[in-house]
Amino acid sequence: MKYCRILLVDDIYTTGSTVDAIASLLKVNGAEQVDFVCAAIVK
Repeated sequence: MKYCRILLVDDIYTTGSTVDAIASLLKVNGAEQVDFVCAAIVK
């Protein structure tokens, strides 16, 4: 996974904790860039 660029796709973004955890794990394992898109944001 070294130097990979990752795009995470999710349906609903609530607290961001899942995205943060996954992005951190990917970066620790060599991902160069992690981006995120979602369909809806819950406030």
